[in-house]
Amino acid sequence: MKVALYGNTCNNFYTLAKAMRSVLRLDVHLYINSTADFQNLPESDDPELKDNYPDWIHLSPKWNIRDFVTRYSKCFIDELNNYDVVFLSQMGVILSPYIKGTSIFYVTGGDLTQIPFPSKFPKIFKTVKDRVIGEYIGVLQRRGIRKAKKILTQPFFPFVRALKEIGVDQRRVSKGYFPILMDLNVIKATRDPLSSIDQVNRTLLTPFRHIIFHPSRLNMDKSAGSINSGQWKGNDTLFHAFALFLKKYNVTDACIAMPERKHSVDIGKAKEIIADLGITNNVVWLQPPTPDGFPRSQLMNFYSLADVVVDEFGIGWFGSVVVEGLACRKPTICYVDEDVMRELYPWHPILSSKNPEEIADIMAKFLLDKEAAAAQGEISRQWAEEFHSIENGTKIYIRNLKNDLSDIFNLI
Repeated sequence: MKVALYGNTCNNFYTLAKAMRSVLRLDVHLYINSTADFQNLPESDDPELKDNYPDWIHLSPKWNIRDFVTRYSKCFIDELNNYDVVFLSQMGVILSPYIKGTSIFYVTGGDLTQIPFPSKFPKIFKTVKDRVIGEYIGVLQRRGIRKAKKILTQPFFPFVRALKEIGVDQRRVSKGYFPILMDLNVIKATRDPLSSIDQVNRTLLTPFRHIIFHPSRLNMDKSAGSINSGQWKGNDTLFHAFALFLKKYNVTDACIAMPERKHSVDIGKAKEIIADLGITNNVVWLQPPTPDGFPRSQLMNFYSLADVVVDEFGIGWFGSVVVEGLACRKPTICYVDEDVMRELYPWHPILSSKNPEEIADIMAKFLLDKEAAAAQGEISRQWAEEFHSIENGTKIYIRNLKNDLSDIFNLI
């Protein structure tokens, strides 16, 4: 069986491809557009792969969905039609109606909750032409999602809502849960992380004894579209909680460290809130090597240096930041919907709250008590290994592929 994957958000398909090749022994190939953000390239995880890809990773400008959208080029479609099964994420799902084999839509976020609904996000279009193109892509994305043979998603509110609004046949939605897979030989705490951080960022961080790492995108837009799509991150909750922590516990040598990158649309708004709260001197804006941010191999140093990792306080889901923080043995704060979490996991170590006073106390517990932080870090790593490692996560994939997709993966 030949399997292709396209839409490598945060290297999720790179890791999945490695797992399927090594554990399932399938002939799996990963396709990447050469204009992809650095964080979506395999060398972001494994720097030694730069200019040295194995023959199953295909990097080329030919693997570009926009060529199909704008010029109706079928080059990429013809390539993917050499495979029995094609996993598609991001805008790749636009191609699903033209795939001769079995197309599977692997949901990653905005590919289901935002791209199909351009009219809900008018601010992202700078010109009328951009708006027209966005609307056209939205039509293609919705059609592609409806045509996918199977949809692998999660029962969090934005996904459930979007599938219903698009009118997806529920029989196409997998009943299984396919967790984010991570190579925990790569995603782990590093030794002496401060010495591995570049001089500029090391200088910014050195004055602080306690560090909260917040690598998530900054989006505080509370419009209905932003909330329903899960784009709203509620970062201001963190800022208010941190200000309360500093005041209540009389702490002066703690900071929030955040990458200053282009994908954080509300950096300006964040700086205004931070100034109003009087905590500007306790916020470090990390300077990444590119506007896209840090490669994940470098992010491991910041995770490792931090005392606490914080993701988001939006609609109650989580993503790679949480798994990365936990894998690096860090107490990790993120608001999650506990009802959904009980459906997905028998237990979890995520420190969940959206109340600033409670979050301030959680910060104090793990910033000021190293033993408590270490103990929490151990169960954090245990959870990441149990559910998100290639070894154990792939077992979950195999079980669900057998139960729900046996007609497709009949060789398993």
